[in-house]
Amino acid sequence: MVKQFRINLNRQEGYAQRLERKRRVRERITLTIITLLVLVTVGLTYTADQEMRDIVDVKEGQLESIVTKIDSLQKAGQNVSKQDVLALARLDAERVLWTKKFAAMADLMPDDMAITKLQFDRGVFEIMAITTINQGEKEFDKVKLLMDRLQATPRFMEDFRDIKFKHSERDDEDGQELLHFAITCRLGSAGTVRASRAVGASGDSRAERLAEQLGG
Repeated sequence: MVKQFRINLNRQEGYAQRLERKRRVRERITLTIITLLVLVTVGLTYTADQEMRDIVDVKEGQLESIVTKIDSLQKAGQNVSKQDVLALARLDAERVLWTKKFAAMADLMPDDMAITKLQFDRGVFEIMAITTINQGEKEFDKVKLLMDRLQATPRFMEDFRDIKFKHSERDDEDGQELLHFAITCRLGSAGTVRASRAVGASGDSRAERLAEQLGG
């Protein structure tokens, strides 16, 4: 008895084709993933580059604006003369700092004395005040006490030439003797001296250097 065998060659060929097809599918998937990664990377790089360009453009715009302002200030500065700079320096040197003078007055005023009025006119500073006069006290002693204290205090007297008694008047209120008085302080030459030192012939003064820089 003869036995017959059948071999299906098409089956073997179909298996090889399936393996090839799966390999190609894997390659396509891998290529697709790589392509997507490359595209994402390029996209992110482009976005970052664009943001950097925007920042650079903004900074360049700010720089141009600053340069324009500097040029404008330099052109404006050319119109400032040496005399203008010296006048400003002289004005600063001659100004009177009233705040420190008022503070000094508050510290030096006796407890039984009060200021009633302050007045400044044509270079004369007038202080009007009131104080009590007790039995046995001389009225001018109270006035002299304040004048001596003020005159001995540099932060009050530095702009004044002198301090003088002007007038006084006694008054009685409910049995208490009161003294109304006024003293005057004249602006002296201290401010002028400081100004001449600041803007005078000294070649290394700040005002002179600034004027030279402005081309005055």
